[in-house]
Amino acid sequence: MSDEMTTYLIEFKNGTRQRITVPSEWKVTFGPAARGNNGGPSFKEKMILPMALRFYEAETKQRAIFTDVASFRDMSIQIEEERQNVQEKDGYMECEGKKKRVSFHATMREWVDPDAVTESQPMLPADGEIFNMDDLTDD
Repeated sequence: MSDEMTTYLIEFKNGTRQRITVPSEWKVTFGPAARGNNGGPSFKEKMILPMALRFYEAETKQRAIFTDVASFRDMSIQIEEERQNVQEKDGYMECEGKKKRVSFHATMREWVDPDAVTESQPMLPADGEIFNMDDLTDD
């Protein structure tokens, strides 16, 4: 028995996500959750069976089952997704001796690791820099 572990990301139909870490040698299956009725499920029942992710320590030793699973993946698989960040600023600037309303809009697309925790960086300068607030006074 090895000490290697594998972490899986599980995404459920309701949008929640969970990570589970299990020994790497455990068997993983994904398919409709079975119902225990004598004649087997009818076609209509098969259509509404939730999808289940199962973990087995051994062929006959099921250790976990997760239902209503939309997808799952081994977290060691590197994934990047394209993200679009949008920032907008509205304010007033003095132009030709009059205050005029202005709007700024910045859009940036980038490839990011969806599992990485990052702090968002501002794409637009601070309001004071954009709207020259030091020069605006309410006289």
